[in-house]
Amino acid sequence: MTSTWFPGPELARRLPAECPDPCILFEPVREDSRGLLDFQSTALNAAAEALVRTLRLGPALSGWSGVVGLPGPVALAGVVDSGTALSFELHCRGEGSECWFRARAVKEGEGLALWLSDITELHLERRALREELERERAARAREEHLRLALETARMVTWEWSEARLALVWSPNAEDFFGQAPGGPGESLELFLERVLPEERERVAEAFMQGLRAEGPYTFQFHGAWRDGTVRCYELVGQTLREPGRPTRMLGVVMDCTERAHAQAALREAEERYRLAAWATNDLLWDWHPASDHIHWGEASHAVLGYPPEEMGGLVWWQEQIHPEDREMVLSSLDHVLESGGESWMAEYRFRRKDGTYAHVLDRGLVARDAKGRTARMIGSMMDITERKRTVERMQEEAQFRERFIGILGHDLRNPLNAISLSARSMRRRGLPPAQQQLAQRIEASASRMGNMISDILDLTRARLSGGIPLNLVPANLPTVCQQVVEELMAVHPGRSILLETEGEGEGIWDPERLAQVVINLVGNALEHGDLKGSVYVRCVAEPERQVLEITNPGSPIPSHQLATLFDPFRQGVGRSGRSRGLGLGLFIVRELVEAHGGRVSVRSTEEGTTFSVYLPRDSRPAAPSGSQEPETTHTA
Repeated sequence: MTSTWFPGPELARRLPAECPDPCILFEPVREDSRGLLDFQSTALNAAAEALVRTLRLGPALSGWSGVVGLPGPVALAGVVDSGTALSFELHCRGEGSECWFRARAVKEGEGLALWLSDITELHLERRALREELERERAARAREEHLRLALETARMVTWEWSEARLALVWSPNAEDFFGQAPGGPGESLELFLERVLPEERERVAEAFMQGLRAEGPYTFQFHGAWRDGTVRCYELVGQTLREPGRPTRMLGVVMDCTERAHAQAALREAEERYRLAAWATNDLLWDWHPASDHIHWGEASHAVLGYPPEEMGGLVWWQEQIHPEDREMVLSSLDHVLESGGESWMAEYRFRRKDGTYAHVLDRGLVARDAKGRTARMIGSMMDITERKRTVERMQEEAQFRERFIGILGHDLRNPLNAISLSARSMRRRGLPPAQQQLAQRIEASASRMGNMISDILDLTRARLSGGIPLNLVPANLPTVCQQVVEELMAVHPGRSILLETEGEGEGIWDPERLAQVVINLVGNALEHGDLKGSVYVRCVAEPERQVLEITNPGSPIPSHQLATLFDPFRQGVGRSGRSRGLGLGLFIVRELVEAHGGRVSVRSTEEGTTFSVYLPRDSRPAAPSGSQEPETTHTA
């Protein structure tokens, strides 16, 4: 490109002698077959010559590779063809230099003139402004993120500097501390006013210690809100120093009220756990299946002789179970875990540290995850060795007493029979009336004593022989009741006993034992019922069972006595104010009815007391071992 300026006529007229802005004249380079190919420079002024030399620009526009923003040949051809000027910006890069121009392409003769106005300083100012705005937006975004983070984490930031000698808090401090406008204050004195009075001296000293500290420090304090609630806070700080003196303190304050409450609740729960273990002397345990670890409570030494650190996991526990009990215990535990159960209990023998075995009652609760898998199991192990020994000793003593009573009752029958036969023989000899009355009294007393002995023997059979034996034969319950009522009417001539029957009332039973049931229940009604009222005996035949009801008017049975009414040796108080018999009548009634596969119940109100007996039609499936069955089959 030549360095000489060749102005055209129009251009020379419009330009001053010396133009400060670069200007370059271009003419189009055309080829008939291919149209416009490029633009070639033909002249330039001095300002343009310096620019071309600095940026090393070629004579053709297609060689301006270091220029960004230059329109293509087609766009520039439009300027030549239409005469419409085209404005744009150019970004030019050279070796070690960079500049920006506002360019304007105008038609000049058969070509165009490219005017360049240097806007580098303006562009740099705009870029600096954009960068400053971007930094400002980023700072605001960081502040917003910090605000959201502080609100979410329930904390505020604080700073003290030697230059300002004041506390500076983050904007959310007012809401965080629940204070009126002004927040926690700009001085330590104002901040301490927000702290509970009893803690102010301690907090002030903690700040002074933080000022002298070499590393991070922390302390807790409590502050009251405007609504009167008290919150717990934790301050974390760091002191920055220059040689010999602190220059800056900064940190955060966190609201730890919920955490403090949770920690207090945890401490309280742990204390309850410790006291419960101490009070019950149970060995508490906590099993985590994922790690197979069992945490044993402090009572392990008192209960089993092992320090907690010597007790292992599940495998160790299994090894200490008595070999005879191990399969039963593990099977029951596996069943609970695999079936989705929530609780487990087992009684077994567990080896102590000294090698002896303790009888333990082990109970546990299963905690499961969302998929129903066992996540944890917590329970307690109770040493029941002494209790088990006591129960076994009591059972042995009870069996001995009952066996002794049975033997004694059996041996008393012989002399009692002799007394009864002698009294009956004396009555038949025609004794004087006074002696006749004595003989009758002797015979009645012997009969009553015989009934007591029979009750004792039935008690012994029920307790020691697995139930009272029955002689099951085809029987008719109304007939049995009729016989008993007639016998009792003869013994109690002044009393009214009414028998009502519905249905045939036939079944497979022991008629002698059923008669004993009726005698005991009716005798009980005569003893405790109203003298002026009638005792009702009802036999009702239902499709699948037979019902017997004995009802008497009189005062109701006290509610606290109903639960133990059928227990042995429970003696009721009759109208005479003293008890009669051994208190075995109702116990034997229940045993006989249950031996038949039935049940007995009582209902007592102000209107009277009713004992109800429910018997199956055929008692053979429920008969105890040793009972005799009929030789022929009877269908009710």
